[in-house]
Amino acid sequence: MDQQNIDKIISNYLSKNIKFSEENIFAVKLSLLDTLGCIYNASTYEDPMRFATRNVYGGNTNPFIVLGDMPSSNEIARYFSILTRWFDYNDTFLAKEWAHPSDNIGTAFAYFISHKEKNISQFLQSIIQMYEIQGSLALGTSLNKKGYDHVFYVKLASGAVYSSLLSDKNTELISRTVNNVLLDGVNLRSYRQAPNVGKRKSWAAGDAVSRGIELAEISQFPDNTYENIQDDQIWGFNKVFLDDEILLFGKDLNDWVIQNILFKVLFPAEFHGQSAVEAAFKLSDLFNDNKKDIDEIIIETHEPALRIISNKKDLNNASDRDHSLEYMVSAALIFKEITSDTYSDNFHGIDEVNALRKKIKVLENKVFTKNYYEISKRHISNEIYFKYKDGSLSIKEKVETPIGHPNRRNEAVPFLKEKFVKNASPYFKEEEANNLWENILQIDIQSEFEELLNILNND
Repeated sequence: MDQQNIDKIISNYLSKNIKFSEENIFAVKLSLLDTLGCIYNASTYEDPMRFATRNVYGGNTNPFIVLGDMPSSNEIARYFSILTRWFDYNDTFLAKEWAHPSDNIGTAFAYFISHKEKNISQFLQSIIQMYEIQGSLALGTSLNKKGYDHVFYVKLASGAVYSSLLSDKNTELISRTVNNVLLDGVNLRSYRQAPNVGKRKSWAAGDAVSRGIELAEISQFPDNTYENIQDDQIWGFNKVFLDDEILLFGKDLNDWVIQNILFKVLFPAEFHGQSAVEAAFKLSDLFNDNKKDIDEIIIETHEPALRIISNKKDLNNASDRDHSLEYMVSAALIFKEITSDTYSDNFHGIDEVNALRKKIKVLENKVFTKNYYEISKRHISNEIYFKYKDGSLSIKEKVETPIGHPNRRNEAVPFLKEKFVKNASPYFKEEEANNLWENILQIDIQSEFEELLNILNND
């Protein structure tokens, strides 16, 4: 594609309307429902509510009810994004960079809650556009290899789309917003890697959407467009942050990303390890029947998993554990179950899991790595087997694409619904939660946005 500056690419993209198809309407509603479930679930826990509201609002109340008390759009967006992201159970998109596009959905809510006269098609379009911008940047440019965090793309996507909504698609104001985000620069991803892993990885996206909205609002005022900031040869973004590499998109912008999102369907686990957990579930009975005879557990994986989540050092907190391939596989082998509580300090099996993960050896399978980066496949493959004390090997279990992958979408939908109903259970009876799921799937996209809020509030 034409690699002009990204502010021009984005402003041109946002000046047009998405052509809705049945496929992308279903895809965006599915992403919305999965995100809502994550919000409902996280809002019942003290930690995420503390960070999401800075101790201002209490938990155990339908998370949509407190919105009327929030004074600003960026506070609303921050609130929803933190709840969405907290347990690492929201959707994801893996490429050169890793992304969680639903981090942006709070931005859409922040705008449309203040503009209820807008219709649902505009709301859904804004979600598709934010997914597309973040995901296409993830396909084109790796931030993690430079030591930077992916939430920069969240800030960029949210800021740009919010600016488009505020300005009625004014391309100059969108460009100014994008360039102001570039001027902000990137932040380190060290809070996602040992030994500095902490809760910031759960609130960083909320911080990013809040800042993106703030920059979009500031950029409405007359000012320089800063159009040379990306490629200035001394002070520019590419020069300073990317060592002269070019920040670019991996594909033309359309509606492809929303249709190719990866859902965490059955358990909360960093997505590079989801197929490993599926394989471990299949081997759990064999493991428990023969664990005294097992000398080593071997995981063959792709290079990004080896680099990001293979960690046999001390795991100091839940944020460490849910990004450890060895920890999640050990728990899956022993208990054949993984929940958010599996990673907690108080998990009843933590000592047993920590003992077992020391037996795990992780190897790169170069075919898995090749298939990971190939856009027509985008596999996230893992294979697990045991080496017994007598030198023999067990059967091998390989999962190329976990259940949340696009090529297993039909298989995933019933489980996504089950996940949603469970996540919504603190606020809705099972029948109500099922009705909520169906009502959102069936809602007419030309309806006013307020109708969606009424459904969410069970009115």
